[in-house]
Amino acid sequence: MVTVTKGLTPSALVKDLIALPTPCNDVVYYPAKLVTLGTQEKYSVFQTLSRKSGLAYIAITQPDRAKFKLAGSRNSMCEVYESLPWPEFELTYEDNTFYYKTASSLQEMENYFNSLKKQ
Repeated sequence: MVTVTKGLTPSALVKDLIALPTPCNDVVYYPAKLVTLGTQEKYSVFQTLSRKSGLAYIAITQPDRAKFKLAGSRNSMCEVYESLPWPEFELTYEDNTFYYKTASSLQEMENYFNSLKKQ
C-alpha cells in the first residue's frame, strides 16, 4: 500500500461523470454528484481501478477537489475500503452502480487516513 498525497489533481466533467487523471497516467471516472455532496460538507471516499496499470486507488472528495489517498493492489485497496467505519451509499447511472462511503466531517476523514499511515 502506497500513500498518495500530491496536491490537486486536475479533473474534467464528462457527461455526468468527473474524469480524474491518476498518478499512473490513466484516467478514472466518478459521479459528478459526489462533487455536489462535497459542497454540502459531505465528504466521500471511493475506490477505483486503473485499467492501464492495474493499480487500485482510494480517493476522497472535498468541496473543491478529489485526491488520491492510497494506492496498491486491488485486494489491498478493497480491504481498506471495506474497513472504513462510515456508511456506504450507492449511485446508479446508466447501467453502472457506484459505491462510496461518507464521513461525518473532513477532520474525521483526515484523522482516519493519518492513523492508517502510522500503522
